[in-house]
Amino acid sequence: MSIYETHIIQNPELPFIFHSDFHLYPKYGFGPGNWHENVEIISVIEGRGIVASDAEHTEVSCGDTVIINANRLHSFAALDHPFAYRCLIVDRSFCLANHFDTNTIEFDTQFRDEEITRLINRLNDEYTLPEQTPYRTQTIRAAVLELMAILCRSHSHPAPANQGDSRLLSSIKQAIGYIRSESHRDLSLDEVSSFAGLSKYYFAREFRRITGYTFVSYLNLTRCENAKRMLAENVLSVGEVGKACGFENRSYFTRTFQSYTGRIPSVYRGEKICSNKEKKH
Repeated sequence: MSIYETHIIQNPELPFIFHSDFHLYPKYGFGPGNWHENVEIISVIEGRGIVASDAEHTEVSCGDTVIINANRLHSFAALDHPFAYRCLIVDRSFCLANHFDTNTIEFDTQFRDEEITRLINRLNDEYTLPEQTPYRTQTIRAAVLELMAILCRSHSHPAPANQGDSRLLSSIKQAIGYIRSESHRDLSLDEVSSFAGLSKYYFAREFRRITGYTFVSYLNLTRCENAKRMLAENVLSVGEVGKACGFENRSYFTRTFQSYTGRIPSVYRGEKICSNKEKKH
């Protein structure tokens, strides 16, 4: 039931995850949200967006650097068309091996720093090179260490001694995990708020304030994310995918899926199948 995101490190010599040029679009709102103990660095390269980190919502734009501190529930939404960014996730093991701990450091949420932007762009260049490129690993490790040193020196302060989830945030995280694990069946606001240990009306208000979604909207978003994966697998029919994800009937599934993704399920499946074929060739 956890929404904790486990990061799989493919290469132990590069304990990082780097994503280049994520694009988000305004009509789809915030993503589902997750949390992890590894610090996440976002470099905005186009448009404007909103970063939600726990209960804090920050508007960002091209040129901004955004830090998601350890163990923060976070998600993103676009204000412009599109909102694009690059993302670096640094495994905590790398930090500990270099004698600092991102769990005890509070980084600034938002700032502008030309050196940080330069290093993110350099990482982007290096990650596009073939893995066998001479000294690629050393260059990436050096760039990440330099980047983290700048963050620690110029954009951080010690984490508060009482840092950690408030009871409310802990309850909301538990509720999101419960929704994700049980979204395939009929799920009510009463059941989820009871699981979270909060009154229904208080839970509904605070859930929307923190996540940006009503309970029903988040439930449908979760179901659509699951449906996207199942449609791409191309094992079940569209109607069967809808039922497996918790939608009461095919027409409701089609309408809801289109409202969240911009495509009806059959079109989405066709695009994924074509894309997978192109990758194989």
